[in-house]
Order: sequence, then C-alpha cells, then structure tokens
Amino acid sequence: MREQAKRWLADQMEQNHISAEVIANVLEIPVEKLRIGTGRVLEADEFLRVCAYLHIRPENISID
Repeated sequence: MREQAKRWLADQMEQNHISAEVIANVLEIPVEKLRIGTGRVLEADEFLRVCAYLHIRPENISID
C-alpha cells in the first residue's frame, strides 16, 4: 500500500485516538506495516480491516 494511504490511515488513527500498537494487536498486523517510513507494505485486505476497525469508509480516502 502506498505511503500516502498509510499517512491517511495514520491521520484517521490519530483522530480516533487509537494507536498503531492497539490496532496491530487486535487485527494481528505487524505494527511496522501501520507506520510510515518503515518500508513495510500494508496489503489491501489489511488496509480494509483497519478501515473497518476504525469505522471509516475506504472510498473517502483523500490522496493527492
């Protein structure tokens, strides 16, 4: 998943006051995949699971 999408997710996590560590533990996704600049790729299914967990619609992503 592109870094822009990960940045958007990071903003959403911050707005929802949920840390990457909590999401990583609950969804069993390596926390490095949720952090920007790690070089780890967030797969599409993982992205959608994070969106569902945060109750956000992935089609609302704003990538410039």
